[in-house]
Amino acid sequence: MKRIKEPPRIFTSNLDKIQTVIVDTLNEVAAIVGSTLGPGGRVVAIESMLPEIPHTVTKDGVTVFRNLGANDALKQLIIEITREAAIKTVSEAGDGTTTSTILASAFTQNLYKFCKNNPKFSPQRVVRLMNKLLHSELLPYIDKNTIKISTKKKNLALLERVAKISANGDEDMAKAVMSSFELTGFSQGSHITIQQLAGPSNKYDVSLIEGFPIHMGYEESIGKFHSAFINDKGKLRCVLEKPLFILFDGKINDLIQVQRILENIGQNYTNGNSDFKNVIIVAHGFSEQVLTALSYNFNDPTTINVVPFKTPINQIINSETQFLHDLAAFTGSKIFDMNHTFNDAKGDEFGAGMERIEIYRFRSTIIGEPDPTIIEIRAEELTQQSKQAGSRVEKIILEERLGKLTSGIAELKVYGASLSELKEKADRAEDAVLAVRSTLTDGCLPGGCRTLVNLSLELHAKNDSIISEIIVPSLFAPLYKLLENAGYNGEEIEEIIQKMVADKEVVLDVETGEYGTAQDLGIFDAMQAVRQSLVNAVSIASTLGTCGGMVVQPRDREVELQEARDQLNFERTLKNADNFVDETNGRM
Repeated sequence: MKRIKEPPRIFTSNLDKIQTVIVDTLNEVAAIVGSTLGPGGRVVAIESMLPEIPHTVTKDGVTVFRNLGANDALKQLIIEITREAAIKTVSEAGDGTTTSTILASAFTQNLYKFCKNNPKFSPQRVVRLMNKLLHSELLPYIDKNTIKISTKKKNLALLERVAKISANGDEDMAKAVMSSFELTGFSQGSHITIQQLAGPSNKYDVSLIEGFPIHMGYEESIGKFHSAFINDKGKLRCVLEKPLFILFDGKINDLIQVQRILENIGQNYTNGNSDFKNVIIVAHGFSEQVLTALSYNFNDPTTINVVPFKTPINQIINSETQFLHDLAAFTGSKIFDMNHTFNDAKGDEFGAGMERIEIYRFRSTIIGEPDPTIIEIRAEELTQQSKQAGSRVEKIILEERLGKLTSGIAELKVYGASLSELKEKADRAEDAVLAVRSTLTDGCLPGGCRTLVNLSLELHAKNDSIISEIIVPSLFAPLYKLLENAGYNGEEIEEIIQKMVADKEVVLDVETGEYGTAQDLGIFDAMQAVRQSLVNAVSIASTLGTCGGMVVQPRDREVELQEARDQLNFERTLKNADNFVDETNGRM
């Protein structure tokens, strides 16, 4: 058999070239992502890769970062390495991707400068000392100065300010976000889904709907196969109407395990029962063989839709099984295991009354009306378990699970005149929701880069070259970008920084030009956004700052364009076939 010859890979160990391409790429990334920072930040227009999907205009840093790419293979590698760490910030804290990107660029560049000026100082040693300072000085300072939040009335105004900052100063959006939390309760278990609708740009509606939130999406659940299951490309989600739920307390390694039950469901659909079209299989894991088969099947318009979903894990023992019991209570589905096999399955054991499931990248929502009697029984079980919890962490998790079952889901409707405007507003609304939830859980810090400036002042007193040449100047980088975006020039920026250095309480509201304390001006950041920005920025600098070689695959623009065209043609064929089946259903 003739072997297919792969193109030779590109590699380099030239340190000057490596450092140049890393610094240049990080500068370019920080410039475009950083252009969205603060009230003075600008929107970024992003071209859609698909003809039927509208272009995006957004001020959301993580959305901008996700869409970045480069023709140069070396630059593309650096973008991808940086992107994963930066996006992790928003997945864990709800905000802070832009700050994380700016900090990562500054840390890396200052690390290179330090090593160039001190050639006998090993880069690995510099990175070790940076990480030591992160965990011994930076993070303890943040933890010590965090403002803890309760749900007392006086703190609700502070939470609204956090929402307003994350919503880029949109006061109406911040109020709508707070109204959503008032419906579901101010807890980590509260859940808010965002709906995009055409209408007046200044309009927001909030309502309570029955639903079950899951803090896991398709990326962690399905892995590299997730793109095959995205059937709403405009919102990058998988949506299934009237889903059935097959719950299995174990791992599915072979489709033979579920073949008979899927055939029965498929037969019901073929016989004209449209309620058997969409199926969710929830299990503790799936083999790659199973995921591959289901991904191919999902794109076949003549068969039922089957989506795999992995059970989330938390610190409690048997948490995956406990999740299945919660889900079974909400959906009315039966849990199958080695003792209750699929061969004994009946048609009424896959749940009933569920309207739809929405699976996003990092979260999912089941919308429907559960049986109140079953919910009441399960809620009482969780209440008793919470009273007997062995630790504070276990108690918090149990209370969160109870809240998911009993509190419902708030639906925040955002309106816009165009699809681009809707997407931009939905991104900001989601950031605000995540920032408020993060603040409720972990607290907040003075905003406007006040915390980063205070960190630099705290460290500056220490006589350490790593601190003075790498850490301190890097911590000021986000403040410079914030003020540049707001239109301040060099002399004005220096004057503002001098005032902030002279008084550790003063903050500048760049939108109004007013000075005051963070409390007086209402400028706060979610603590986790600041914390994760620092952690991930140091992580990026540690990786790229010690890089001594790069190996990449050469990029062929014509080949990639042809692959994109083939993918589009494939999707159009599936869409046309699906339409044909729908139009002829019942007449053939």
